[in-house]
Parts: sequence; structure tokens; C-alpha cells
Amino acid sequence: MNVSLSLLLLLLAVLHHQTVDSFTTATNSVGRGVKRTTTARWNTLPTVQEVSQDDFMKQLGHTARILPLLHPTNGTVVSQEELNALRRVLEEQFKHSEGIRGFFAVYLTSSESLLVEENDDDDNVPRVLREAIVAADPKIMVPLACMNVVMPTAMTSLHTHPDLKECAAKTANNGKKILRLLRGNRLMMDNCRAIARVCDGTAGVEEEELIKYWDSFFCNYKYGPMEKEAIALAMAEFC
Repeated sequence: MNVSLSLLLLLLAVLHHQTVDSFTTATNSVGRGVKRTTTARWNTLPTVQEVSQDDFMKQLGHTARILPLLHPTNGTVVSQEELNALRRVLEEQFKHSEGIRGFFAVYLTSSESLLVEENDDDDNVPRVLREAIVAADPKIMVPLACMNVVMPTAMTSLHTHPDLKECAAKTANNGKKILRLLRGNRLMMDNCRAIARVCDGTAGVEEEELIKYWDSFFCNYKYGPMEKEAIALAMAEFC
């Protein structure tokens, strides 16, 4: 998959999310004007079976249904039972690469995620999402979380149109917020160091396999000196 196709998928994911997010669900009044989600809204949550089995393209749609529940609005109160259901779905979705890639292709470019980015506070990542990310198998989650920083950072250096450049930069910053949740994980540090060494042309014996992996990844996307310089700068805080 080339960079243009990757960007197209991200844009399609955003459009899909915006369509689903425009659906208005019923609410009940509870107490003094506090609103609580009804069964109608939570019926949009994909099933554990769906997120555990479906391919990347279907995961985009599942994630678009998940996001309004991750970021409730207008004073909506989410019960512990609902949070537990959401956690189970996210944990199942994060057990395989199709689910992880599909989730972040939508989440990192969503209006909710961009608000988190603008607030510049990692704690604004919903707790249920943070817990699901940390609970995921790092052998699957870590490389994909690194890609969530690497790929939009490379796009930032490639784009000349200001709007596209800004969008890619915000997506990269959102990717960093996710990667920071894995800070302290040895596998995360090893991957980030391998990426840095591919960018600067050095190698280390202890991470030989990872260096080969990321070197192949960079070659596949045809990242040159300009992209590598930007990626090295973006990943520096994790090395």
C-alpha cells in the first residue's frame, strides 16, 4: 500500500465516521437535567465477534460506531456496565492487526481525537481506551503504534498544501499520544531505537531483526532523507 492509498483510506475513514456520528440517539433525563445514554445508542456498539473476526475495511465501520461512545457529549452519563461492554469490545479489537489498524485509521483523524490533540493533554485519551491499549499484546500493538507516528510524519514532510500538511501533523501528534501510553515498555523502546537507527543509517547488533524490519518498511514506502529526518525528530522523545 503506497502513501497516497494510505491517505485515501484515512480520508474515507473520516467521512464514514462523520456519517455515523451525525446519527442522533435518544436520551433520557435523569436527576437534574443530567442525560444518560439509552439502549438505542448502545445498540450501535459492534459485537465482540464482529471486531474479533472482521477485516480492515469492516473495522473502519466498527470504529465509527465506537467513537461516539468513547467521547460522549452533551452531559451524557455512561454507566459502569456500558464502560465494561466498551472495554471488552476494544480489548477484542486490539487482539489482531486488522482491528488495531482499522481503529486507529479512524480514531487518529476523528474530530474527537483532534480535540484531544488540541488540548495537548495525554490524560484526555479516554481511560477505557488507555487501558485497552496497555492491555494489548505489545508484539502486535507496539509496531502499529509506531507506524501511527511514522506514516503521518512522513506525509507532513511530503505535502506542500498547507491544509494537508496541518492534517498530517495533527494525526502524527495524536499518534504520539497513543505511543506515550506504552512508554516504559521494552519492546516500544527497542522499536523506536531501531527506527532512529534506520533514519540515521546506523545499526545495532542487539536490534538487528527490528532494524531489518523497519528498513524494509521504509524502503517499501520509499522514504528518503527528508522523510527520515522528520521521522527521527518525531521519534526522538521515545528513544
